[in-house]
Amino acid sequence: VMNPSVKVAAKEDRVGQETEHIFTDDFFESLDGVANALDNVDARMYMDRRCVYYKKSLLESGTLGTKGNVQVVIPKVTESYSSSQDPPEKSIPICTLKNFPNAIEHTLQWAREEFEDKFAQPSVNAAAYIS
Repeated sequence: VMNPSVKVAAKEDRVGQETEHIFTDDFFESLDGVANALDNVDARMYMDRRCVYYKKSLLESGTLGTKGNVQVVIPKVTESYSSSQDPPEKSIPICTLKNFPNAIEHTLQWAREEFEDKFAQPSVNAAAYIS
């Protein structure tokens, strides 16, 4: 059973310098801690830097395909998320493609998947049904 006095405010805004008008000093100073579920390393590192600066505990979690990762960061006790280096991402997380495409590679991958879903796969399904 979770603690009923815990208050969680889920955010879906992109995090980075372009949203510092949303995630202001007042925002961070009002937090007791941060739980991340971000879809790219740049966003994770940005939030890690903000949590280090504001001395906020961070529960960092993420997935990429079938891989998962969780790290607890406690100010002045554990290393920060940015203290170690993640391996480069070999694929584009689906949530990035669907919600926050921010690079030409994302657009190309989105177009490939749309083509596959709308044209290639239906043809394969029809051919399998006929034969």
